[in-house]
Amino acid sequence: MIELRPGTTVTTPGRTMGEGDISLFAGLVGDFTPIHVDEEFASASPHGARIAHGPLTLATAIGMATQTGMFGPRVIGLVNLNWDFMGVVRIGDTIRSTVTVETLRPTSKPGRSLGTFRFEVFNQDKAVVQRGTMTVVLRDDEAAEVLS
Repeated sequence: MIELRPGTTVTTPGRTMGEGDISLFAGLVGDFTPIHVDEEFASASPHGARIAHGPLTLATAIGMATQTGMFGPRVIGLVNLNWDFMGVVRIGDTIRSTVTVETLRPTSKPGRSLGTFRFEVFNQDKAVVQRGTMTVVLRDDEAAEVLS
């Protein structure tokens, strides 16, 4: 696990978004909006092709950050997401994120803290497609290591 302190930054591995990712997400959440699942409709849109759901990209960014060792068993629960969507992710785009620990503060319960993490999600061209913050309740590192 990565030691967390304000200012700690990691860059996630990349992930190429495929047609299967979009189809699975649409089925999982029931969002079959044509811009995501209908090629004919999407080709006539300003994007010119189908695009990934914004929340799919958000969830993928969080998942990739988990793979770095930043989260995992130390996370107890999600408190807040504050997210901006400024670009699209097309089928075949590769996304990755930089994730920075913004704040860490103890809670009233011993062995727990509240952590806020800043995400910047960008594509293979280094264009930022999303950015936001996620606040979670964390176990202290010793308790989390016992669980891993």
